[in-house]
Amino acid sequence: MANKNDDEQRKIQEYRELLKLKQGLIEESEIIPETGYEGKVELHGIKKVENFLYHYKVIIIVLVIAAAFLSYMIYQTATRQKNDLYVLVINTTGDYGLYSRLDELEEALEKYCPDFDENGYVHVGVNYIDLYTGGGMSDYSDAQGMKFQSELLTGDSQLYVADAGLVDYLEERIGVDLSMFGDFTEQYPDAEFIDGYGLQLNTTAIKEDIRWTECPDELGIYVRDVFENMTGNDADAQEQRERAKIVFDNIINGNVVNPTAED
Repeated sequence: MANKNDDEQRKIQEYRELLKLKQGLIEESEIIPETGYEGKVELHGIKKVENFLYHYKVIIIVLVIAAAFLSYMIYQTATRQKNDLYVLVINTTGDYGLYSRLDELEEALEKYCPDFDENGYVHVGVNYIDLYTGGGMSDYSDAQGMKFQSELLTGDSQLYVADAGLVDYLEERIGVDLSMFGDFTEQYPDAEFIDGYGLQLNTTAIKEDIRWTECPDELGIYVRDVFENMTGNDADAQEQRERAKIVFDNIINGNVVNPTAED
C-alpha cells in the first residue's frame, strides 16, 4: 500500500515540476536529477574503439569479406597462366577415351609450342567438348553443342584435335563442311591426312609423347582456315591461326621447341 502511495506522490511531483517548467518557474536542469537522467559520457582510447566496433561490426565484417574476395580475384588474375595457344579437343564417338588423356595431350602440345607471348613460360590451354549423342539428346548434349557453336563463333581456338566424326557433325548440325579447315596436303605431301584436312595423330610423335600405342587412325589435328560465312575471323583469330600453323608445322616435322627432362 505504501509503494502505491509513493508512486502516486512521485507522479504528482513530476506533474507539478513539469507544470512549473512550462510556466518558466524552474530550469530544466533542476529536474534532471529527479528523473534520473545522466548526461552522455564521452569515451576515450580503447573504450572509444570498442564502442565503434560494437556499433559497426556488421559493416566491418562485410567490408573485410569483400576485400578478401577482391584480393583473391586479383591474385588469381595475376597468377593465371595465359595461353600461348588455345586448343579444342572434340569427341563425337565416345570410343577413344580422349577425356582421360587431356593432361598428357596438353603437355605434348606444349613441347611443339613456342613462347609466343615471350613471358618466360609456355602454356597450351585445352578445352574438351563432348559432342557424342549415342545415348540420345539430353540437357548435357545440348549444352555441349551450344558450347561448340560458341567456340566456332568466337574463333578463339584455331587448332582442333578431333575424331573423324567431327566432319559429319559439322555438316549435319552446323551446316558447314571441311572447307572451314586448312588443306595442307600440297604443303606436306608426305604427311598422312584424314579426308585431306586432319593430320593423322598416330603418325606423329605425339602418339609416343602421350604413350598411346593404340591411338586410332580416326583421330586428327585440324587447323581452321578463313571461312567467310562464319565469324571468328578478326585480328585475334588470325593471330591464333598463325600460331596454330606454326605448332602444326612443328608437329609434322617433329620440331620440339620445349624439350622435357625425358627428351
